[in-house]
Amino acid sequence: MDFSNDTEKLFYETCLKGDGLTTQEFNTQYPDATAKDMALSVNALLTKGFIEVFQVRGELIYKAIKKEESGKSGSLMGEEQLVYNTIRASANEGIWTKHLKSKTNLHEAVIKRCLRTLEHKAMVKAIKSVKYPTRKLYMLMELTPSVEVTGGPWFTDQELDVDFVEQLTNACYKFVLTKSFPRDNSCIFTTEHTAYPSAQMVLKYIMDKRISQVDLSVDDITMLLDVLVYDGKIERFLNVVDDNWDDEEDTDTDWVYKAVRDKKAESAWQDCPCGVCPVAEFCTESGPINPAGCNYYAKWLDF
Repeated sequence: MDFSNDTEKLFYETCLKGDGLTTQEFNTQYPDATAKDMALSVNALLTKGFIEVFQVRGELIYKAIKKEESGKSGSLMGEEQLVYNTIRASANEGIWTKHLKSKTNLHEAVIKRCLRTLEHKAMVKAIKSVKYPTRKLYMLMELTPSVEVTGGPWFTDQELDVDFVEQLTNACYKFVLTKSFPRDNSCIFTTEHTAYPSAQMVLKYIMDKRISQVDLSVDDITMLLDVLVYDGKIERFLNVVDDNWDDEEDTDTDWVYKAVRDKKAESAWQDCPCGVCPVAEFCTESGPINPAGCNYYAKWLDF
């Protein structure tokens, strides 16, 4: 980096050592530096893009910018750089112009002028939030807005895509339903059954069948499955098959889902072997077909 004088270099190196530096703190450490040298050095560093400035509780805080990051903001003037740095600090959440004004203490007209300049240089962009449709948020051009801002895959142009959500939810339910009960419906699964689907399996099914043209994550599918759980259509439980399982570990991948039988269409009696037994009418306590020697019960209770 090219420094014009020793004070300029010293101020930059001091900023680089900490998380922020005020001119008062620098003067305390180096009392020989004159006010004129300080002002010239700080302005030069800001112009070159070697430092950035933030305003905290009415006090200006200077931070050093590493060499590899200094090129982009090096051409900005003081007010433009202050606005740019404040927008950068908001990361992928973006910042509302009203909050930008309160953090920089700049006049609204100055902020608008700086924003026009930054947009013209393709350094920042304006986005809309699904939470606050009337607000215009600003963030760095190269960043992708967070899910909290865009609403994730369920929103299109800041509007909830109800048909898309309903289509995916129905597809999730149908897949879980096919994995919840034997195809021949001769009996329910035993307690040792471990093929109930997880969110990852449901996601794979959705993507393999190309039901969604939008890239989805396991968290997205989990949200849909949670809706089905709240609606009483499926139930969620831990598929614990390891006796040494430790509940202190991360168990997100252990959640599996099972469809709940429609109580209006089918009797709860079908959840036990007697409900689907083909010879139930001949079963008696002392007869050749009896509960004590029932193969269905033996298999069902074998855990």
